[in-house]
Amino acid sequence: MAVPAKQARVALSPPEATYYNEIKYSVGNDPLVRVAPLRTTENGSFIITLRVRGLQKARALATLLVLNKTFGSTRVKVKVKTFQGSVAKPIRAALKPREIARLYRTAFRTNRLFNFAATRAVFGITYVYPVFKAKVIQFYNDDLSDFYGNYNNAAAFVFRDVLRNTIQGNTVQFSTALVKREQGAAER
Repeated sequence: MAVPAKQARVALSPPEATYYNEIKYSVGNDPLVRVAPLRTTENGSFIITLRVRGLQKARALATLLVLNKTFGSTRVKVKVKTFQGSVAKPIRAALKPREIARLYRTAFRTNRLFNFAATRAVFGITYVYPVFKAKVIQFYNDDLSDFYGNYNNAAAFVFRDVLRNTIQGNTVQFSTALVKREQGAAER
């Protein structure tokens, strides 16, 4: 009698779960930020709540984060609150590139993946450059292209997915810190 082969369960993580994990393992990689579990609302959309220590940090994050994300018919809302429960509202005042760079420093100063933020003028346009450490963010995600089913991406690119790419007309260029290589390593 033949023994039936085990049936492989093929499934992919839904986009809201992937997005939640991107936020959790990037923005949430900070001792002053807690990412609450993903919640479903009555209408079928999802809510990701961040609890942040300090109102300035919370407002900076609320200004920099993509607060509403849509994947087809699936909607995800991101709420930023202080540890005391107050909702942090995004800053609406006009912001210049240097002020946006300062917001990055306020929001991510204690984030383990953040390196620094600066501005640079290129061909007469000033860009904001948040620079993140040369690290890979990895989490389980039912990814069939990975042997272990993991999601793997450079930290800067994960932050680029969850943070705004333009703020009041100012372009943000997400960057990875320069890694110094040993002399002669390139020749090997």
